[in-house]
Amino acid sequence: MSGEPDMKKQKLKKFIEFASGLLPHEVKYLLDIQQFEDSDNLTILNQTNEYVNKNADNNIFSTHIDKRKFSRIMRWMQEKLRAADVDAEFSLLIELENNLMNDNLSQGQEKQLLKIINNTEQDEYYFMKRYELGLHFLNFLLVRMRHKEYHIIEDFINKYKSQYDHCRMVYMRIQKATNDIIQQYTYNDIESRQWESWLLTIFRDPLMDGMNRYYALVRLVFLYFNYNLQDKMEALFEEIDPVLASGKFYSRRILINYYGNRLLYHSKANRLDLAEKYGWLSISEKNSDYLHYANNLCAVLLKKGALNDALKLMQDVFPDVKTTSNFHHKTSFTAQYITALTQNGQYKEAAQHAEIFLMANKNEILRHRWHLFFSVFFRSLFLKGDYKKIIQYSQKLNLIEKERKYLKRINSLPAIQWYFEAARYQSEIIEINELNNSLRSILNGGEHPDKQKQIIEELKIEIRKKIPEVKIK
Repeated sequence: MSGEPDMKKQKLKKFIEFASGLLPHEVKYLLDIQQFEDSDNLTILNQTNEYVNKNADNNIFSTHIDKRKFSRIMRWMQEKLRAADVDAEFSLLIELENNLMNDNLSQGQEKQLLKIINNTEQDEYYFMKRYELGLHFLNFLLVRMRHKEYHIIEDFINKYKSQYDHCRMVYMRIQKATNDIIQQYTYNDIESRQWESWLLTIFRDPLMDGMNRYYALVRLVFLYFNYNLQDKMEALFEEIDPVLASGKFYSRRILINYYGNRLLYHSKANRLDLAEKYGWLSISEKNSDYLHYANNLCAVLLKKGALNDALKLMQDVFPDVKTTSNFHHKTSFTAQYITALTQNGQYKEAAQHAEIFLMANKNEILRHRWHLFFSVFFRSLFLKGDYKKIIQYSQKLNLIEKERKYLKRINSLPAIQWYFEAARYQSEIIEINELNNSLRSILNGGEHPDKQKQIIEELKIEIRKKIPEVKIK
C-alpha cells in the first residue's frame, strides 16, 4: 500500500510537466475566468496556482481525484490560453491574409474571417491588423459580387475608419518617441522625458488598440530606466500587473518581457531575491531576447554571491550564443561569461575565452560594446597576472584615448585606464608615486553614482590584493 501514492503521482506526470511550464499570470487569468461547478476542478486549479506561485512541490496535487479530471483541466487550460493569446491571433490573421491575397481562401476561412470582423472592437490588441484585413476582404468580395457579405464588411470599415486612422497616427508617433528614448540611452545627447505624459495617456486609454497601449508601456519602462525613476517604475508595474493577469495583453512573449523588466527594476532597488525570481521566469522559454534575459539573471546571481549558479547558467546558455545573429547580445553574453569565470577564480579560462572572441570579432567589438568587453577582459588579465597583454592591447588599439573620448559623453568609469596604469606599475614602467597619482586622478574625476561607487570599492580591493603598497582612499 505504501507505493500507491507514488504510482498515482506517476500517472499525473504529464499534468505536472504541463503545470511546471505555466507562468504565474497565466494561472491568475485562468482562476479569474473559471466557472467550474465541479469542486474537484476548482481544487486542481487552486493547487496548480499554489504549485506555480508558491514553489510548492508536486505532492500538493490530490491523488484521490480521478486522473481523467486532471487531463480534462489541462486541455481546458490549454484551450483558454490559446484563445486569449494575441501572438496566436496574429499568426491566424497572417495566415488568413496570405490566403486572401492569393485568392486561396477556403469557405471555412471565409466564415472564420467574417466572424473575426463581426466580433472586432476598437480596443482589440491587433485592431489595426483586423481593420487592414477587412480592407483586403472588401476587395475580395466586391470583384466576386458577394453583395451581402460586402455590405457587412463595408459597414465595419466605415464604422472604424476614424479610429483606425487615429491608431496609425499614434503608432507612428510612438516610433518617434522610441527613437528619442533609444538615442538618449545610447548616446546620452538628447532628452526623452517630454514623451512621458503622452505615453502614459496612450497606455491608460481603454479605447486605444492593445498593441499601441503595450508599445507605450514598453517605452515608458525604458524611459524610466533612462532617468532612474524607481518610484515611477514601481507605480507603473503595480498598474500593469492586474492588466496582465486579466489576459488583456496575453502572450507568453509579453509576460516574459515583463518579467525581464521586473528583474532590472528589483536589481536596481537591490531586492535581489525578487530580481532572481523574475529572472528565472524571464528565461522560461527561448526567444530572440533569451540571451539578454540570461545575461541579466547572471548579473543578479553574481551580485548575490551565487557564483556557481551564475557560471552554470552561462555554460547552459552557451550553445545558444553560436546561433544568434544579434552581436549586441553576443558581446553582452561574452562579457558576462568572462565575469562569471573571473568571479569563480578561473582567470586563465576567462582571459583565454576573451582572446578567442576578440580574434574572431575584433572589428565588430571595436565598433560596438568595446568598453564593456575590454573592461572585463583586462580584469581577467590583471587578476591572472598577465600585465604585458594589458599594455599591448591598450597601445595597439589606442584604447586609452578611445576611452577618454567615450567618457566625455557616457557616465562610466575609466576601467581600461585603471588596469593599464596598474599593469604599467607591475611591469616596472612607472613608480608607485605615479601609480597612486594616476589612480587618484581617476577616482576624483567626477561625481560617481551609487552603482559606480560599489564598483570602485571592488576595484580598490582587487588592486590592493595585487599591489598592497598602493595608497588610495
